[in-house]
Amino acid sequence: MATLVTSAAVGIGILSAPGPVDLTVVDVAAQSVVHSADVTARPVDVSRGGLASGNRTPALKATTATAKAPESSLVRIPPYKVVEAKPTIEKLPPGPVPGDPFSFRLGTLNILGSQHAPGGTSRAAALAGAIEGRGVDIVGLQEVQDDQLAVMQSQLGGYTIWPGQGLGNQGVRLQIAWRDSMFSLQDTGSITTTFDRQQRPIPWVLLQHRATQGEFYVIDIHNSPRDQEGDRDAATGEEIALINELRSTGKTVFILGDTNEHTEFFCRVAASTGMVGSNGAYYSGGCSTGAGPIKIDWIMGAGEVDFSGHVVDYGSPVSSATDHAFVHADVRVTPMIARSELD
Repeated sequence: MATLVTSAAVGIGILSAPGPVDLTVVDVAAQSVVHSADVTARPVDVSRGGLASGNRTPALKATTATAKAPESSLVRIPPYKVVEAKPTIEKLPPGPVPGDPFSFRLGTLNILGSQHAPGGTSRAAALAGAIEGRGVDIVGLQEVQDDQLAVMQSQLGGYTIWPGQGLGNQGVRLQIAWRDSMFSLQDTGSITTTFDRQQRPIPWVLLQHRATQGEFYVIDIHNSPRDQEGDRDAATGEEIALINELRSTGKTVFILGDTNEHTEFFCRVAASTGMVGSNGAYYSGGCSTGAGPIKIDWIMGAGEVDFSGHVVDYGSPVSSATDHAFVHADVRVTPMIARSELD
């Protein structure tokens, strides 16, 4: 009996035949492709049916003239080709573009001037913390004194405050602050009204939402107190004229502040301008003053505006720092942008 031992027959063992044999080992072409990061490639020098990978020598053949044994039945494992999996590609949603709606939080706060109560600077610092803590992005401030302005400018990091001292001593009393990361200043202006028997500038700003380029106006007001009804009415008329002038540009207009009237100011302004209140107030053939409690501090808007989350806030530290509520609300603006502005 003849015995042939072949090292090429890995995992197969020993073949025995009664006489000389003719042994042929056949290589098999690649048949399968596996797409998976989990597949481990086999070493390139693994023998496959008598041929080392990469060593394409002729097949072994042993012959004699006497007899031919039947071919051995071998289990052949097809070679694998490993293809590295590519990372999944995700299509990210598009970012804001000009004309897209945008949202922010708007507020109004009479900070109680230093001339009215002690601790003006410490109270201003506490209220600056409340503005940031409530996440208010734009706020109109009233009764601001020079020492309190300095505190606000120091404590409201990331906000711009206008007019500062740019409108003179009387102009310090009313300030508009906005978050720099969201808005850029495009224009400023003021009108003059009578407040408590003095002439005082009423400031306004034109802001642009950085992500969408949407523009809107913000007016900050404080009308005369107590029994000075005539001066309040005159100031309201001038403020209505300003609102309508700014609205003629097609842009959204907000007016914020201490009106020193619970309902009269809103109803008159809404009837003349189409403004709505952050508390749901509106005018349509009659005046609906919205959800209570109704205070003398109002947030109103004209244009494509949707208010939500209106809050009359007396929470700490507001109640111990001022005699007014901190009124704030969320608003969504759909800007009107002329095609020429997109070119």
